[in-house]
Amino acid sequence: MPIMSTIDKLFNESDAGFIGNHQHNGYTNETTEEIYGFEGPEKKLDIRFCQMKSSKISTKSGLRMINKEKWQTVLDSARCTIISQKSNDYMDAYVLSESSLFVYPRRAMIKTCGTTTLLHLIAKMIKVGQECGLEVEMVLFSRKNLNHPSKQVFPHCSFSDEVEFLNKSFQGQAYVMGPLNKDHWNLYIADFRKSSTFQRTEQTFEVMMHDLDPKVMEQFFKKPDQPVSEVTEKSGIAGLLPGSLIDDFQFDPCGYSMNGLLNQWYWTIHITPESHCSYVSFDTNLALADYNQLLANVLEVFKPGRFTAAIYAEDGSPCGDPYSSLDLPSAYSIQNKTVHGFDGGYDVVVCNYSLVGKEKKHSTKQDLTSKSPLECNLISVGN
Repeated sequence: MPIMSTIDKLFNESDAGFIGNHQHNGYTNETTEEIYGFEGPEKKLDIRFCQMKSSKISTKSGLRMINKEKWQTVLDSARCTIISQKSNDYMDAYVLSESSLFVYPRRAMIKTCGTTTLLHLIAKMIKVGQECGLEVEMVLFSRKNLNHPSKQVFPHCSFSDEVEFLNKSFQGQAYVMGPLNKDHWNLYIADFRKSSTFQRTEQTFEVMMHDLDPKVMEQFFKKPDQPVSEVTEKSGIAGLLPGSLIDDFQFDPCGYSMNGLLNQWYWTIHITPESHCSYVSFDTNLALADYNQLLANVLEVFKPGRFTAAIYAEDGSPCGDPYSSLDLPSAYSIQNKTVHGFDGGYDVVVCNYSLVGKEKKHSTKQDLTSKSPLECNLISVGN
């Protein structure tokens, strides 16, 4: 089993020898005139807040007191724009020009792709929290390795720069999970919580997919007069978590994003369909005892050639032991699994998988259970 790296001098993807798919049938960057593909893998920032002891501001609504216009001023620092918004009793969800923002009373989760400058909004996020009578309790920053790290804007050209930038505000710890010269997952955590670990019930599940089936990806090239709701339905996305409130958007000429709100749980999908840089991400905090059936369904919809799955599970979450929470279809073989237990009362598991043989069909359906994911034992997640 691979060892998780916590080295003093953090590496850069390019230094480690990771090579992305650089076929020359992408688009041309207007500045450099160099042809390359869109950077699909997202940067993810998950900030959790608690009430400031000195604050007299009611924190019942917390961050949800902030309106769309104010959130846009925060997102300006990351160089992305709000496209649409949906809300329910638990959260506000925003589809962005580059991915998504989910806002709970005491939590904000932001994902951005491309060459966005996600970490530049940290100072504004701290200030927004203070205006709501909140202070930062925990910060998680993560991202998969990038195909073109040199095309990013500081501090996102290297994980070393990102960690140094984050430590100016939080003084956390950084980890690299997976092989340095292949698909891996970078994670930064600053945890200031003081509650009992078994009172912490949050868990998240991410699937980051590459080398997608071209026939599947054809659906996400925009067609005249085809509503995005039809794309969501026909592609199978709508059926992944039935009963959700869905906010979907299709980009011109291609690309797709959606946010799903299922009671107190979010889920989100982002798709880069071009063949030379195809990428799909699935992310949710849905509280399931295991993710076997949900993963099988996600793979059946998108049919990736390879993918990375990451589980974050706190001590009190229903996932239990995340090490055994994934049982892969026979169409895929595991390349490596990296597991780490953190002192703060949570575990992280990151696995890389690839399709077994080109002669294999893409079908990944399993008869794991007759239940849909929604019929599994769900618990309330405190946010």
